[in-house]
Amino acid sequence: MSRRGEGGAERAAEAPEPGGPDFLVPERRARIDAVVANRTRTLTVVMEAFCDPQNVNAVLRTCEAFGIQELHAIEGPMKPFDRNKKISQNADKWLDVRRWSSTGECLAHLKAEGFAIYATHLGEGSRSLDALPFAGKVALVFGNEHRGVSAEALALADASYAIPMRGFVQSLNVSVAAAVSLAKAVERREAERGRHGDLSELEAAALRERFYVLAVKQRAKIAKAERAEARRAAHRR
Repeated sequence: MSRRGEGGAERAAEAPEPGGPDFLVPERRARIDAVVANRTRTLTVVMEAFCDPQNVNAVLRTCEAFGIQELHAIEGPMKPFDRNKKISQNADKWLDVRRWSSTGECLAHLKAEGFAIYATHLGEGSRSLDALPFAGKVALVFGNEHRGVSAEALALADASYAIPMRGFVQSLNVSVAAAVSLAKAVERREAERGRHGDLSELEAAALRERFYVLAVKQRAKIAKAERAEARRAAHRR
């Protein structure tokens, strides 16, 4: 997990380890190529002051599953982010996560980059995601588990939206809300833009090389663990 500009996309341009991609089986390499083809940096997620690090891990996993390459974490009352592989399923290693000290700084950066800001909010004036445009860059903001998005985030947002509820419960866990929102956002993007993945050829090539190296390291670790287990089994006999 890295900050773009501090080892993210730029780091990907470094030469892979000697013989790296050649160590991948064709099926794994093809899988990486397909994943990169569906990656985007023009749809992103902002996690504002989450309290529970487990929710951060769950949202990371959701973002990776939907092809979101870069997301943003605004510091809050939670303890520092702890990687939890059981929850994230190692999703964080494939992503670029930028950390911010304030909501204003984060959203000002996204606005300067041309992103429309859509904040989740159950209050009056919120719309459905179906009613919002996704032809351009969009950032979805998810707020603190207890208070929701901040007043500052709402003031800076271009629109607020709510997920329709049909039961007695009128709220969802933030990680579930992120999953529902991203599923709808990807659907809207494909309808309005024609496709979801939209990295430039240069970005895609850099990300492929980065993922090849990560996959090789993962395979090497698995092979090492298998050899160690084989030695233990032989010793037990």
